[in-house]
This record gives sequence, structure tokens and C-alpha cells, in this order.
Amino acid sequence: MSTTLRIFIGEHWPERPSTRWALMSATGELVRQGESDGLHWPTAEVYEAVLSAPQVSCLRAQIPERVSKPDLPRVVASAIEDRLLEDPDQCHLTLYGRQKGTVNVLVVSRARLRNVLAQFGALRRPLSALYSELQFHSLSAREWLVVLATNVAILSRPEETPLVLDLPDDGMPPPLLQALLGNVRAEDGEPELKVRAEPGRNVDLVNWRTLLHTQKVTIGPEYAWYRLDSKATDLLHGEFASRQRRSGVWLLVKPAVVIAALFLLTYVAVGIVQLGLQYYRVSQLDGRMTELFRAAFPNVPVMAPSAQTRRSLDHLRATHGLLRSDDALTLLAAVSEVLGSEGQDAIQEVKYENHRLTVIFPSGQAERMDSLRRQLTARGYLVTANAAPQGLPSFVVEPDLTR
Repeated sequence: MSTTLRIFIGEHWPERPSTRWALMSATGELVRQGESDGLHWPTAEVYEAVLSAPQVSCLRAQIPERVSKPDLPRVVASAIEDRLLEDPDQCHLTLYGRQKGTVNVLVVSRARLRNVLAQFGALRRPLSALYSELQFHSLSAREWLVVLATNVAILSRPEETPLVLDLPDDGMPPPLLQALLGNVRAEDGEPELKVRAEPGRNVDLVNWRTLLHTQKVTIGPEYAWYRLDSKATDLLHGEFASRQRRSGVWLLVKPAVVIAALFLLTYVAVGIVQLGLQYYRVSQLDGRMTELFRAAFPNVPVMAPSAQTRRSLDHLRATHGLLRSDDALTLLAAVSEVLGSEGQDAIQEVKYENHRLTVIFPSGQAERMDSLRRQLTARGYLVTANAAPQGLPSFVVEPDLTR
């Protein structure tokens, strides 16, 4: 089973090399977690990283409804150019959540991405995927979610892009959150506010309700940075596309490929064994035939037992006044048998010479030649094509002494 090591990348990594990591099973369950530098991370089949919230901006772009997918990145870049903190050429854009007339954009510095990927390459742990901490949170229709992460608060609201808020040292609500709640309360009524904090961080629920002037504040489950939302989008695309993603696909199809290869190898092995058994049986038959020939003809050297036996039998038949297998009448009888009831006027000329029968057919019988050859061959005769005068179809028939 494949395992995934997910590493948290803070703003000061790798200058401060020690960072949090989580080892996940193939089913997404946490195996173990810890904090250390890259040299002491556990090994895994797949390596992924999570960029802390302050390193990524999330914007919403207004776009025409009928923009084709290939043109979308260019159109979005133009739409948000005046809101970027850096030169557009220095920003890496990742699109997600496209709806009618809008699309969300994750913006991260290209220089930061290059630095992170280079560090993982130097550690011989190439990344298969890179995610943003801003994408880890799902919420209901009327719910506001405040995640108390490392040194910041992440605010997620329905139909809005996530916001990164400064978190006071005393653990109280961010001042900007109070202002946002006040604006919404005046327009649409009070939303429900759920607070999720990292393990070890206490939330004074009474103070939060007092300072925010609302009783609709609840404490949610602890926030785990390594838990991916099902809609999380990989930041590694375009020039940063991960070569390891193909390895990830290979890990998925590898069991099926291995099973297919084993099946093919088994099939080939069985075929080789069967071929060997057939060869062994033929050798046994040849040996048995040689023994029988020597017993029947003790003073005759063995060359080709089958052919020699046929010739000896023909000789015995001739000495007793019987037809040989290569006599003209025998060969004519075989040809007549395969011609059947349609044999009348089917032969134009017959020649017999040196124990071989040449049969010449009228031109109308050309279509039957292949069928006649197959039937005569099945009866133990050797049939070869012959050049007849005026291009008429013909063949030569003789006994096949090797059968």
C-alpha cells in the first residue's frame, strides 16, 4: 500500500528547516506525525506539501461567460493584474471554483515555488503535489468558519474567497473580524460563526461572544493542517507541473499491470510446457515407430520409418497382385472420390507417369482447385500445382509417404 508524507511549509522554511509533517496511509488515515528537519522525515511513496496561508493570496476574477478553457488563464491574468502585489510575470496563478462569470484564483510567487521545489529536489523527495492552506476548509450555507492556524486566522465565508487575518497574541478575535461581522449583521442578519483551533490552542468562548456581540459562536473540531478538503486544487501545473504525478498514476495502475503481466507470463509458461510435452510425445512416437520397423524389417537400415514402411507395404501388395498406393487406378479413385457427384465432365485430361498422376481440369473448374487440394491432402496425398497447356488448372497427385 502506498503512503503519503505531507509536509507543512511555513513562511520561513527552509531558513528554519524544522517543520511539521504527517504520514498518511493509502486510505487517508493518519499513521503518525511529528516535527523535524528534512533529513529526519520518514520515507513514503508520495510526497506532498502544504503552503501556509500567508504565502498565498486568493482573489476572485470577473470573466466573460463564454471564455474557452485555453484562453481562461490569459483572461484571468488581465482581470486581476491591478490587484497583484507583484509583477504579473512573477506570479503563478491557479484557477478553481469557476462559476458563471467568475473564477477563483490562488496567487503565489514563482520565486517561492522554485525555491520550495528546489529544496525538495535537494532532499531527494520530489513533490507530487503542492496545496494551499486556504483550501482546506468546507462550510455550510450560513456558516462562517474561523481557523486559528499558526500566527494567523483564516476566515472562510459562503460565496466569498478566504481571508487571512492577523491573530492577536492573547487569542482574542481578530479586529477585522469584528468589523466584517458588523457590516453583515446590518445587511443580512447574524451568521453562525464556528471556530476551529489547532491542538493546544484554547479558545475563550465567553470572550469571543462578548467581543463579537453575538451568541452564535461555537467551537468546532480541532484544526488539522494535513486534512485536505475534497476540492483542494494542486498548485503544481504549467511550468511547475510535477513529474511525480505520473508516478502517482503508476502506483494506481501498478497492481493491475502486475496481475496482467503475471497472467501473460503464466500463459506463456503453460504454452512452453505444452509444447515441450508435444515434442516429447512425438519423440516417443518416432522412437516406437523405429522399434517396430526394426522388428518388422531387421535387415533394413532405418532412414525414414514411415516412408520405408509405406514403400515396403506397396512392394508386398505388388508381389501379391494387389494395387499399390501409387498405382494409377488408386490415384484416380482418390480423385474421383473427392470430385463426388459433380465429377462428370470435371476432368479434361489425365496423365500417369513415374507413379504420379497429373490431372488437368477445364477452365470452369478453377474455383474448385483449392477445395480439391485440401480434400486430397487430408486423405494422405501430396498435391502440387502443375503448369498445363493453355493455362488450364491442373495438379499432380502422389502418395505422401511421410504420413
